[in-house]
Amino acid sequence: MIGANVSVDRALEVLAQTTTHPALAEVAKTMRRRVREGLGLAQAAAEHPTVFSPFYCATLRAGEAGGRLAEALTSLARYQERMNQLVGAVQSALIYPTLLALAAVVSLVVLLVYVVPQFDQLFREAVVPLPWGTRAVVSVSRFVVDYGWLVLLAGLALWFYLRVTWRRSGVGRRFDRMVLGWPFLGDVIRRLETERFAYALAALLRNGVSLPEALTLTADAAGNAVFADTIRRSTEMVKGGATLAAALAQGNAFPPVALELVRVGEEGSGLVEMLDRLASSNATEVETAIKRFVAILEPGLIVVIGVIVGAIILSLVSAIAGINALAF
Repeated sequence: MIGANVSVDRALEVLAQTTTHPALAEVAKTMRRRVREGLGLAQAAAEHPTVFSPFYCATLRAGEAGGRLAEALTSLARYQERMNQLVGAVQSALIYPTLLALAAVVSLVVLLVYVVPQFDQLFREAVVPLPWGTRAVVSVSRFVVDYGWLVLLAGLALWFYLRVTWRRSGVGRRFDRMVLGWPFLGDVIRRLETERFAYALAALLRNGVSLPEALTLTADAAGNAVFADTIRRSTEMVKGGATLAAALAQGNAFPPVALELVRVGEEGSGLVEMLDRLASSNATEVETAIKRFVAILEPGLIVVIGVIVGAIILSLVSAIAGINALAF
C-alpha cells in the first residue's frame, strides 16, 4: 500500500480492519493512533518490542529517513519470508526423525515398565546366575518403575531452568560452539547462520543503515551464540578501521567462501550485491545440507532403536532359555 502512494495512516487502518489476528489488529490500531499523533512508523513500531525486533525497527527508521519506506518494507517482507521458509524446511525435515525418536521412547517405556516386570519374579526364583545383560535390564526396569516419576520431574525442572537461563549462562554458548563441530549438523547450522547474516546485513545496508549499526543489529538476529559473538567483535574492529572480511575471519565461524565474497564486495564497492549473492548461494546449499543430514539421521535412528530394543529382548530370551535348559 505504501508503494501505491497510500498514506501510512490509511495503510495501518486497512491492516487493522483486514488482519485476522486479534492481537496484531490491536497493534495496528495503536500504531495508527501514534502515527496520527505525529510519530514516525519506526517509532510507533518500536513501542511494540515483542512484535517488531530492533532489526525491523532500524530498517524502518532508515527507510523513513531516506524516503524509501516502501523499499524498506519490501526488503523486510522478503527477509521474513525467507526466514520462515528456512524454519519450515527444518521443521518439515525433522518430522519423521522426531516421530522415530518418540516411537523409540514409547517402546522403551513399554518394555521397561510392562514387559520386563512380567519376568522379574521368574528371574528372582531362578537358581542359575543370570547373564550380566539380563541383570542390567532388570535393574534398569526396577529403577524406572520405582523412580521414573522422579526422573521425569527432574527432567522437566532441568528443561525449564535451561530454557530460562540458556542464553544468559555459558551453557548455551558452549553448546552452540560444540554443535558447530559436529559432522553434518554443524554444516547445516553454519550455512543457516551464514545465510541469515547475509540476508539481514544486505537488507540493512541497502536501506541506508551504517555498517557498525547494521552489524550490531545483525548480531542480535543471529540464532547461534558463536556467530553472534563473532559479529559483535567484528563491529568493534570495523569501528577501529578493519575491513569487514578481516573482522569476520577472527571468529572461525563463517566459511572461507563467505569471507572471500565479502572481501571481493568490499574491494569492488559492491558489498550489498555480494551479500545478496552469498545469501542466494547459501539458500540452495542449506536445502542440500538439510536433506543430507536427514538422509543420514533417519537410518541412524532406526539402527539405534533396533539395537536397543533387540538387546533388551535378547537379554530376556537368553535368560529364559538358560532357565528352561536347567529345568530339563
